[in-house]
Amino acid sequence: MAIKIFCNACHQYIKDAPRVEIRNLTGDEICQSCEVKVKNAFDGVEKSARRAIVQIEQLRDQKKAELERMSKKVIKANDD
Repeated sequence: MAIKIFCNACHQYIKDAPRVEIRNLTGDEICQSCEVKVKNAFDGVEKSARRAIVQIEQLRDQKKAELERMSKKVIKANDD
């Protein structure tokens, strides 16, 4: 007896699973088109994260340069 497997995300029919495959099913199976969507979403998150890291590093470098310029303009008080 086979069990029908449906995508956990879009509920599209995937296939009939034979009895030997049933114990390997978790209930979280997805179809190939949803797999592509998940991979694209993951790639998008990674791309956004890399872009954010670059922006943070640029901001850090700008602030460090600004602080270094400020520290060079320090006027020391007269100790009389």
